[in-house]
Amino acid sequence: MSTPPHEAFTWRHLPPFFQDADAESIRSKRRYLGQLRFNLLILFLAATVGAATFRPSGSTVDWAGFAAALAFVASLLLRLYIVEQRDERRWYESRAAAESCKTLAWRYAVCGDPFPETMPADEARQLFVARLREISLGLEIVDVSAGLDINEAMERCRSGSRSERIRTYRDQRLAEQVAWYARMAKLRDRQSRVWRRLALLGEMVGIVAGVLKAYRVFSIDLLGVISAGVAGLTAWAQAQRLETEASAYSLTAREIRHILSVTDIGADAEAWGTFVDQAEAAISREHTMWASGRTGRVGSSD
Repeated sequence: MSTPPHEAFTWRHLPPFFQDADAESIRSKRRYLGQLRFNLLILFLAATVGAATFRPSGSTVDWAGFAAALAFVASLLLRLYIVEQRDERRWYESRAAAESCKTLAWRYAVCGDPFPETMPADEARQLFVARLREISLGLEIVDVSAGLDINEAMERCRSGSRSERIRTYRDQRLAEQVAWYARMAKLRDRQSRVWRRLALLGEMVGIVAGVLKAYRVFSIDLLGVISAGVAGLTAWAQAQRLETEASAYSLTAREIRHILSVTDIGADAEAWGTFVDQAEAAISREHTMWASGRTGRVGSSD
């Protein structure tokens, strides 16, 4: 009875450290963007309340202005809380660590540089763990998943034939990355268009509000409210860097597709190690550009 073939090495078989860093990055991103969104809503509320006047008979206090002041105090406290929590920094650092671990694992599994197939097994394992330790230094990650840094799937892929490793890398790494980056480029472009249209709609409403104010149709100053709303929409879109990511993802998808097109199934050991090194450098370039404009440590990609 023949033995069933093993499942090909994929991103699902990456080391536990990748799973931990990836999960921490997602959690930190959600917390940070949630806090930022709440802060923008508070500022919009402050502008809305401040545009009105509420002074009960016999009172010398404009309670609408007082409420606006409280909203600004709440916004200030929330900003201090955001700085204290450091979720933005944790998001960037965890994302960088996860991507560095991913490229390191693929290099090891398919015998790419700096883990060529001619390197003794013990030496390759020690080098991998040493590089992984460098990536993990200083990270604030609470989760520690069960499992080994070098798992059975990585070892099985590494010990397979060179042609099998080449096919695995071509199909499960390069082709998968082309599909992911192409999909995300379309998504980010679509999201960017939505936010731009919302901001444009707000500006058109502002024009109408300006005309109505000129003719004294409303006593409430809607221009300040609309301006705050448009500014909030713009700030939210910029915080997510949708247009920048759409362009970067599209460029990366095309570059990896070029690399995929010249994959040599018959490459020798030295040529294959160099090819993997160049391919991983191209994949890592997008993330390096993503992280370079932000604060936080960028992990090594090799």
